[in-house]
Amino acid sequence: MLNTLLSNKNVKVWLAASLFSLFIYTAYWTIKSYERLLGFIFKVPEHYLYVTTLDGVFWAGHIGLTARITAVLIGLTALYLLWIKQKPFSKIKPLVISALFLESINFIGLLPSALWLLRPDTFIYSPSLGIGYVLQILFTAPLLSTLAIKLKNHSSTDDTPRLWVFAAATFAGYISALAANGLSRWAGMISVDNVAFLLEGNRAVGFLNAVILLPSAIAFAVLGLYYATKLRTKSMIKWFGTSLAMMGLHYIIYIAYSYATNSLNLAPLVDIWTIPLLGLGIALIDSTRQTKN
Repeated sequence: MLNTLLSNKNVKVWLAASLFSLFIYTAYWTIKSYERLLGFIFKVPEHYLYVTTLDGVFWAGHIGLTARITAVLIGLTALYLLWIKQKPFSKIKPLVISALFLESINFIGLLPSALWLLRPDTFIYSPSLGIGYVLQILFTAPLLSTLAIKLKNHSSTDDTPRLWVFAAATFAGYISALAANGLSRWAGMISVDNVAFLLEGNRAVGFLNAVILLPSAIAFAVLGLYYATKLRTKSMIKWFGTSLAMMGLHYIIYIAYSYATNSLNLAPLVDIWTIPLLGLGIALIDSTRQTKN
């Protein structure tokens, strides 16, 4: 059934669109990081001060961004070889393994930032964001790297169901990390004021959008993981699709909220690249209606 889903035209289009969206988003931040790196090398005052002040936070983030954009390019290459060149998965498996490892490095690169945000003596002290970064690391890095190892060692079809269960757990962890990033920013606002403040005017739309749709995305991902353990692939895909749709819908509403509140300049700080996941989620849900369990 999974092969049938991955050959579905709509699933292909939206999966490629989601990965390309992640590429554009990551390229935006990677270019900024390399501009600061070059400014540091050539001692441009603004960039030199930025790099020397943040020190390990900058270098870890820079390595993480470089790893992530490389991972996305590898992922796009893998899709091209799989769908356009019709290569068997065995031929592109090393690419998938490399992409998983590199994406785990991206999240590990958040660790120095998390430590800084959790230190009261720093000018960027923000415990809610720091905890959010820690959760992102915990939800992703161990699962992504372990999945890469399991995929590398996978050779028998008898182990395939267990591999898919672990892949499902990795998916649930990744969704949880995306949700943690969004929710931690609203938690920071609550720590400064109170919930009543967030339920006033346009803020209520943004706040309710986050606290309803992001936990829903996690819940549906966990439900999909449950069905994966039961080897009910159709149900797993359906709930994973619903989870993706909730995540994409959240960020569509978030962009509208940002526009209404004149805060679009802050949008790149969160995972707005996930907007195409709405289309991917709907495509996955629709494709399950055309297949048997």
